Amino acid sequence: MKKLNPLLVAALGAISLAPALAAPTVVNNVNNAMSAHAMTINLTAQNNSKQDGQAFLNDTSGGLKVKVQIKNEPAGASEPAHIHQGTCAKLNPAPWKPLSNVVNGLSVTTIPGLTIAGIKKAKYAINVHLSAANLAHYVSCGDL
Repeated sequence: MKKLNPLLVAALGAISLAPALAAPTVVNNVNNAMSAHAMTINLTAQNNSKQDGQAFLNDTSGGLKVKVQIKNEPAGASEPAHIHQGTCAKLNPAPWKPLSNVVNGLSVTTIPGLTIAGIKKAKYAINVHLSAANLAHYVSCGDL
């Protein structure tokens, strides 16, 4: 039986591994393409509320899904949340798109006809208010 050249065996092994080594690049490219349809923002506490958290936005077949998660919301609270035009630093006080109230630290809303691409065309912010009776008192905000 003839002995194989060790260099030839190593070269053939490297060639056979090449497709497997290239696979993560393809996966990363797919994940990067999907990021155009999802975004995460930080929500910063305002007015000494200690209520901070995150908002997760993603495109769905029914519209833009917005999930707001807030920490340190007072027990039993129901805090209105909206998307406003502008930024947290310079917010249009009139809500642009209503979101479900934050209850037990969570709000989930789907806005028909809106997409991540649409939201990126201008400046918007997600704002959480103390209560329906006190919309001028903001407890958390994050720029989109």
